[in-house]
Amino acid sequence: MINKRLNERYKLLEVVGDGGMAIVYKAKDLILDRIVAVKVLRTEFSNDTEFILRFRREAESATSLSHPNIVNIFDVGEEDHVYYIVMEYVEGKTLKEYIRESAPLPIDEALAITNKIASAIRHAHENHIIHRDIKPHNILLTDKGEVKVTDFGIAMAMTSATITHTKSVLGSVHYFSPEQAKGSIANEKSDIYSLGVVLYEMVTGVLPFTGDSPVTVALKHLQDDFTLPKLLNNEIPQNVENIICKAMEKNPILRYDNVAQMQEDLAVALEPTVEHQPLQKGIDDNEKTKVLAPVSLNNHKNSDGSSASDKGKAPPKQKKEKKKKKRYVFLSVILLLLLGIGAAAFAIVPSLFYVKDVSVPDVTGKTYSEAVELLEKNHLKPEREEEHHHDVEEEKVIRQSPSPKTMVKENSQVTVVVSLGKEKLVLENFEGKSKENVERIVEDMGFKNVVWNEEKSDEEAGTIVSQSPQAGEEIVVGETVLTLRYSSGVQTVVLDNLIGMSKNSVDKYMENKNLKAEYKEEFSDKVDKNHVISQDPDPYVELNKGSKVKIVLSKGEAPKKSDYVPPVQEHKPNKPSPSEQDKKQPITFEVSQPIEIEDGREFEVVIQYQDAKNKNGIAAKETISKSKTYTFPLTVAPNGQASFQLILNGEEIKNKTYSYNEAKKME
Repeated sequence: MINKRLNERYKLLEVVGDGGMAIVYKAKDLILDRIVAVKVLRTEFSNDTEFILRFRREAESATSLSHPNIVNIFDVGEEDHVYYIVMEYVEGKTLKEYIRESAPLPIDEALAITNKIASAIRHAHENHIIHRDIKPHNILLTDKGEVKVTDFGIAMAMTSATITHTKSVLGSVHYFSPEQAKGSIANEKSDIYSLGVVLYEMVTGVLPFTGDSPVTVALKHLQDDFTLPKLLNNEIPQNVENIICKAMEKNPILRYDNVAQMQEDLAVALEPTVEHQPLQKGIDDNEKTKVLAPVSLNNHKNSDGSSASDKGKAPPKQKKEKKKKKRYVFLSVILLLLLGIGAAAFAIVPSLFYVKDVSVPDVTGKTYSEAVELLEKNHLKPEREEEHHHDVEEEKVIRQSPSPKTMVKENSQVTVVVSLGKEKLVLENFEGKSKENVERIVEDMGFKNVVWNEEKSDEEAGTIVSQSPQAGEEIVVGETVLTLRYSSGVQTVVLDNLIGMSKNSVDKYMENKNLKAEYKEEFSDKVDKNHVISQDPDPYVELNKGSKVKIVLSKGEAPKKSDYVPPVQEHKPNKPSPSEQDKKQPITFEVSQPIEIEDGREFEVVIQYQDAKNKNGIAAKETISKSKTYTFPLTVAPNGQASFQLILNGEEIKNKTYSYNEAKKME
């Protein structure tokens, strides 16, 4: 069902869990644009009308629960006989997985988890909802350390399917209360018993009752005493053992009256000031042995000398025969009763005493969803395991255990190993490392196709300057072509626009870029003193490091006429005055060209110009991803023109030409 859309809203992305009743998918809510968990009921439940009605009613009532330790239910729906529940998606693992990894848990941690579960159960009980299936598999631990109880409302629906779908119910038998094990109606105290079993397993690492079959385990809940927790883990405080024993009393009357009482004991369980004694097993008043007073008879003598108590008595031998006969009758009645009870049990609940043998089907090579469907059709329970495989496609079965055609009991577990596809790794960042080191690294990683490209860069020769694929991408090493570009060691720099910068700033820039400045000064009434009027080469020209840059600095405004002392000039013969045209000088002015783009998009910017100084100048050449304004000078000679062209991603966007008169206005 991967990629299936339920009611055109919930897109199923991947399987994240499965159990006796349902398969859980990670899904995308396409309307609210959020990740959710969708629990899809198994096919054997979809035709049970009574179960479906109860399921919908109970699941919808559970949507009213709102508690930090309860997984929220968002929606309940159906499409083409596929029934599902949409829930909060919780990142993390089940308590069962955590117990397998870390049990026995530290006592304080186990008590803290138990208290949060109890808090969730208490909230549900206050809203008249009983869970009926409290077990570590239904308790989620988030990555942030939160505890979330799930499947409220579903277990009630399960009770309606007890006879038809016995295997689903017995799947939780290790956590059943005695009343549930014998088929009685579960109540609030049943949840308390199950919570006691969960705490027992957390602090000991084992279950209180195990057996070869669900029936055996159920009978132990009814009849046997469990091993005291302290005998399995001597670090368990006595008062913690007392809490477990009281919660797991076989007689509901002797258990905690409600979850709140259990929470009170959990709150003080580790208090060092209170001395706790082993819990004394209680006895119900109805089960106490009653002592009857002896019956006395009067010793009245008859007229023949015999006492009243002797009258009517049979001879001793006859009395023995009567007692013997009564004993046989009594034993016969007991035997008949036992046979009758046994026959009734086999007649009423045969499924509890007889489990069919089935042949394990071959699911290797099938997709996991196909394997699940086939195994469930044969009344077997799939258990998913995963591993990478070079040849088997992702989500297909690599192998199984038991092997195909093995005869096993119905509801047996079949381990299905599912391929995760070829193993992928997250590519590391090679940029900034030396070519020599990276060559060794990629060889050790097993890369077969590595392309080395040399390019100009400011970086030291042999330094990796870029890579493809990028760092952080997931790749299959044996199938990836890795392209690495490294510096050739040619030291070049693109000259910035220095016009308007102070001399101090220019000096620092030159030092950082390993360039040399050659200064000249001129008067200017537009540029501040000691700031750049013009530069040669023009901005954005690529230079080798160590190159000279000619810079004209402003001397400030020219002296006023009153302050001007003309230099002594030699007397020369008068020359004819130049024409007005000859008096004209080239004009230099600045052009500003803004480029506005949406952030995130990349544009290759090229600004070319032609003026009196340069017939093929480059004012800008770079790739940008943000809006930017370029400022550059143009020089127009008398009777001449200057122009520039703006090119974005290879396409000419603007072409502007200035005449001498236009330049004079802009000067």
